[in-house]
Order: sequence, then structure tokens, then C-alpha cells
Amino acid sequence: MRADLEMLEGRRAVYYGSGQQFVDYFLHYADDHRNDWPELEAEYANLLIAAQHCRDTDDHNSLLALRDALQPHLDLQGHWGDSLMLNEWAIAAAQSCGDQVGVARFTHDRADILNQRGEYHQAECLYQSSEEAYLTLGEAEMALRSRHMRALVIRAQGRLAEAGRLCEATIVDAWRLGLHRWLAHPLHVQALLARDRGDFQQARQRIEESLDRLTGSDELTMIAECHHSLGELALLEGHLAEARAQLEKSLQLSQQVGILHRVAATQRLLGDVARTEGQHNEAGRLYREAFTVATRLGDRPQQAGVLLSRAQLAADLSHKQEAIDLLQNTRSIYQEVGDPRGAIGTSLLLARLYLRQGNIGLAMRVGCAALKVAWTARWLRPRALIGMVQRRGKW
Repeated sequence: MRADLEMLEGRRAVYYGSGQQFVDYFLHYADDHRNDWPELEAEYANLLIAAQHCRDTDDHNSLLALRDALQPHLDLQGHWGDSLMLNEWAIAAAQSCGDQVGVARFTHDRADILNQRGEYHQAECLYQSSEEAYLTLGEAEMALRSRHMRALVIRAQGRLAEAGRLCEATIVDAWRLGLHRWLAHPLHVQALLARDRGDFQQARQRIEESLDRLTGSDELTMIAECHHSLGELALLEGHLAEARAQLEKSLQLSQQVGILHRVAATQRLLGDVARTEGQHNEAGRLYREAFTVATRLGDRPQQAGVLLSRAQLAADLSHKQEAIDLLQNTRSIYQEVGDPRGAIGTSLLLARLYLRQGNIGLAMRVGCAALKVAWTARWLRPRALIGMVQRRGKW
């Protein structure tokens, strides 16, 4: 009863009180419901109004506290536009307070948001700025975390050797700093790099090492990502039952955490499992659901992945022109976000479809251009090329 009365009093402050009462009420509300996504979503508009009021009145401390309480919700639920806006306000507030560590932290957070949207080059620059700022401030552990994320976005841009060197240096420094459990993160990056090279055995070993280090931790997002990667490897190797089991475990954890973009990614792979099993209707349903989420989030890399899977489904059903149209859209997105591996792999599949249509000239132009880039980047290995398109197709 007392809690209900306090909430009622808070509501009165919201509707009849001062702006400061409004801010105080929603600051407490955000803190009390920090991990309750439905509650935060229900008051989302008012929470943003409270943040705007803090900014307008130069209430830097309240703004930073509100932003920190909201940030997990903003990112996991895909409110990336608002997240960038609040991030900009937070950087300005930290600068006004002379909080240079806060500026470095918010710079890293901004890079995280851009990374999720596929804006890899800008994210790389921000991660590097954050890392350098942390080092200047003597924050070696935080600098290491920024370097780790920089390795990820460098990998996304296809610079695999550079990403590998950065990852190895990160692991060495993590050992030196005693961050033994956190090593799960760079070990997972090493697994992704091994998969990119076509070394599935090493990739599996690194993921299992990463999971071992996460045993007993509450890092459900990272654990879900590891199971997602194990499922993807099993799918690439044709072990469909294992792939489905790992992906369903990943999906359950991602739904528990509420990380929507990971839910969409795993649904797409479950669609690939269904498609490979010949369950075309089920695959189509999963692709539609994944694409809807990716589109709402503005997750361009994930949109490209779903379009690629839909193209493979169309080709399996002998809808060749639909498959070509989907692959052209996929390639455009990969080129737009700066992912050459995705663009090359999609181009090779597109060339194969052109060839099956009898359009030999166009197939040769598209295929040769893709192979030239792959050769220059030393990606011209069969298993690595399979990794580029993420899935084995039957066509």
C-alpha cells in the first residue's frame, strides 16, 4: 500500500509539480526499473522528456545518472537514434564537469552504437580515440576494452590480419592485468577470425575456451553469443541437429536478456537450419520475423544477412529472378556499410546465378571482380569463401 501511495504522489508531481519534481520522479523510476524493459518502455516518452529538461537546465549530474540508467534499455531494445542523442548530451555534460574519464567512456559507448548499426569506419575511429584517452588517463583496463572492440570492427571491414594482431596484443595485456575471466571476449574474436580463415576446428576450440571462462558469470549476452557462434559453425559443417540445439539455447538467453538484434541474428540462422532441412515455410517465417526486427532497429548488417538467406531460399525454390534481386540488394548494403567480405561472397553467389541463367558475360564480370578483391586480401581459400557468405547454399 505504501508503495502505491508513493507512486501516486510521484504521479501528482509529474502532472502538477515542478520540472525538478518531474526529473526526480523519473530518475528514481529509471533507477528502480533499470532492468525491467516493459516498464521502461511504458514510460519511455516521459523519460526522454526528463532527460531533455536536465539538458535544458544544465543539470549535468541528473542527466548523466538518467542516461546511465537508460543506456542498456536503449541499446538492447534498439532505440539507437535516441541513444546517440543522449550520448551527445552526456559527452557535453561530462566535458562541462571536467570529467575526462566520462568523456572517454561515452566516446566508447558512441562507437558501440555505430558498430551495431554497421557504421564500422566511424566506430573504429571512436574506439581508437577512446583507447588513447583512457591510456592518457591511466585507465589501462578500459583502454584494453576499447582496443578489443576496435579489433572487432576492423575484422568487420575485412582487415583480418590487422584484427588478428590487435586481438593477440589484447590477450597478452589482459593476462598482464589479471583480467582472466574477461579473456572470454578476445578469445571469441579469435574464434571469429579462425572461422573467417576456414579453420573451423580452431574456431570451435576458441569458443569453448571462451564459454569455460564464462562459467558461473552473469554475462548472459556473451554466453548467448558463444552458443550462437557454435550453432553457426555446426551449420557450416552440416551438423543440423547440433546447430539447432545451440541456436535455440542462444535464442532463449537473448530473449531473457532482451537483446533484440541478437534475437534477430539467431532467428535468421534457425531459418537457415529449417531451409537446409527443406522446411521452406518455417524458414520463410523466421526470415520475415528477423527482417522485421532488423529493419525496426536500423541494423543494416543484419538486414543484409537476412536478405542473403532469403535469396538462398528463393534459389532453392527455383525463383531465380527473385534471388538475383535479393542478392543485388544484399551486395549494396554490404558495400554501404563497408563489409568487403560480405560483398565478395554475395557477388560470387550472384555470379553463379547469372551463369545458371545463361548470362555468361555478366557472370564473368561480377565473379572476376569479386575474386580479384578476394585474392588481393588473401581470402581466396574455399572454406574461407564459404565463411564469407555465412552459409552453404545448395545452388
